Amino acid sequence: MGWTPDHKRMRQTYSPILSAAEKRHEARVQTSLCFGCGTFGEGIEAHHLMLPFDGKRWRRDHRYRLPVCVACHRGQRGIHGFGREALWLSYVGKTLAEAIARVKELWCDSEAAERLAA
Repeated sequence: MGWTPDHKRMRQTYSPILSAAEKRHEARVQTSLCFGCGTFGEGIEAHHLMLPFDGKRWRRDHRYRLPVCVACHRGQRGIHGFGREALWLSYVGKTLAEAIARVKELWCDSEAAERLAA
C-alpha cells in the first residue's frame, strides 16, 4: 500500500504560490532593465512569458519572467494593452527568440546567485 511505482511520467504540478527561490528571482528580475524600452529603476514588473518554448514547465512558469516597466506591461501600448505578446514584441522591435534568451539568461543568473548564497 505504501509503495508507489516511479513511472518517470509524473510532471510537477503548477503552484500559483512562488517558492522562496522564485520570490528571490522575481526581486532580481525587478532590478533589471525593461525589455521593451530599456528604462531602469522603480516600476519594473516581472511578466510571465506565456508563449511556449523548450524547458518551460507550465503556462505561467515562475522561472521565466520578463522585466518590463509599467507602461510596457500594462499600458495601452504594453503587453496587456495589445493582448498578445507576439504583437507587442513586434511593436518594440524584438523577437520571441530574444525574449526567450533574456528570460533564460535571468534564470541562469538567479541560479548562480542561489548557489553562491548557499
